[in-house]
Amino acid sequence: MHCRIRISSTGFAHHAVSRRQGAIVVMVAILLPMLLILAAYAVNSAWMELSRTQAVIAADSATRAAGRTYSLTGDVAQARTRANQAAALNPVAGKPMTISNSDFVVGTSARSGSTGRYNFTAGGSNPNALRVSIRNLSSNANGEIKFLLPGILGPSGYEVSKTAVSTRVEVDLAFVVDRSGSMAYASNEKAVYPPIPKAAPAGWFFDDPAPNPSRWRDLVSATDTFIAEMNKSVLSEYVALVTYGDKANVECNPTSNYSQIRNGIDKYTKSFPSGKTNIGAGLNQAVNVLGGASGRPFASKVIVLMTDGIRTPGLGPNPVSVASAAAKDGIITFTITFSNEADQTEMKKVAAAGNGQHFHAVDAASLKAVLQNIIRILPTVITE
Repeated sequence: MHCRIRISSTGFAHHAVSRRQGAIVVMVAILLPMLLILAAYAVNSAWMELSRTQAVIAADSATRAAGRTYSLTGDVAQARTRANQAAALNPVAGKPMTISNSDFVVGTSARSGSTGRYNFTAGGSNPNALRVSIRNLSSNANGEIKFLLPGILGPSGYEVSKTAVSTRVEVDLAFVVDRSGSMAYASNEKAVYPPIPKAAPAGWFFDDPAPNPSRWRDLVSATDTFIAEMNKSVLSEYVALVTYGDKANVECNPTSNYSQIRNGIDKYTKSFPSGKTNIGAGLNQAVNVLGGASGRPFASKVIVLMTDGIRTPGLGPNPVSVASAAAKDGIITFTITFSNEADQTEMKKVAAAGNGQHFHAVDAASLKAVLQNIIRILPTVITE
């Protein structure tokens, strides 16, 4: 007699599936909180990095704005106000920033070599730098920054502190002026000899005092404005004077005694020469004097080239080529033209080749304004 026992596999399968489903539920119960914690950590970490980046932007913007104001005015209060205005325009974590007096420091920034880093020191007899800090602290008006998902990992917020230093770097500037014969004529008359300039007295000839008004006299007046603006600077920029006609002369090596610049100009006011327009030679001399022994090795180099006319064809080197070569040595060239006869097209090319800007002045007043503008855009950099 045979006896068969049938064991159903359905029951075992049902129990196995139930066990697997139960294990998955347990796993989900364990992993889901962990995933939520990781997601919260990722969101909060991204929020922290964003706010830190925003703090860097706010600090840089405030420092640059304050540095420009301070270099123009020398007024700490105005610079601090400008820093707060810039900080307010660059919110951190959605909140406008304020800068306390203790986070706004005037000092001196210097480096030991041309490739060295600038180091900031608070105070100093001749300050040239500002240090501005953006701080989100629980102890100050800005307060700490709250996490987007607070309390997940303990703290509800965090603190951020970013600092930037704006430095008005040392500048050696070559003032290159046109003393060709056309400068004896007024800006509103054509410079063709004969006749003599309209403002010249009867019997006037070259080597007599420059007529008034004349383009040269306009330049003298603008130079006075230029020197006055330089004297207002909180720094001691060095200025050289180069003049050019048929040839170019170095009238004054780089110096902080700006009366020497005026003396070099006055020499030609008292006895104004005739001459052609050798712009390239003037630029060459400027490059040489800035790179010479009297130039400061760590200073930024700037040329301000002024002309009222058109360079004499075939005379001297091509000024565009000179400016381009100078730019490779880090020398910036600004060009200024005045009078309707000036070759603005070529001077724009010179400025572009020299990594600078071109300006045109239509009269004595606008010439002064142009020089003031150039002084305002002398290099100011973020050094920290």
